[in-house]
Amino acid sequence: MRHSFGKFMRISCKYCDIELTNSLVEVQSVGQLSEIDGEDFIPMGQFLISNGDYYTGTKNKIIINIKDLKNSKNHTDLTRLNGCCGLDGTDGPNKQCLNGHEIGTEKSDCWMAHSIVLDNDKIIKIE
Repeated sequence: MRHSFGKFMRISCKYCDIELTNSLVEVQSVGQLSEIDGEDFIPMGQFLISNGDYYTGTKNKIIINIKDLKNSKNHTDLTRLNGCCGLDGTDGPNKQCLNGHEIGTEKSDCWMAHSIVLDNDKIIKIE
């Protein structure tokens, strides 16, 4: 995993600049992460630059706690909202900002640890 200790960031939508998170600090160690099904993958108030190991296809994407995402809603395309107990994210981005722009994928089904994987091409990182 890539770390630069003490790094802070806020995230906004690239298209409308609506704020998507408050200030987050980068995860300090892999010991803070949980791969236990149904639990938070990352603690609240923190972000991780993914190495792609846990969530397939997420290398270099920003991962945050579900509770840290604000000014968002589920995707209007209902085919993106699959899962049995939550959202599995296997059918593409399932989260939009409140203005309807795709921003990332919620992973909250019962068979995985829970988080939001943000789409780097659709957000602005404010450091």
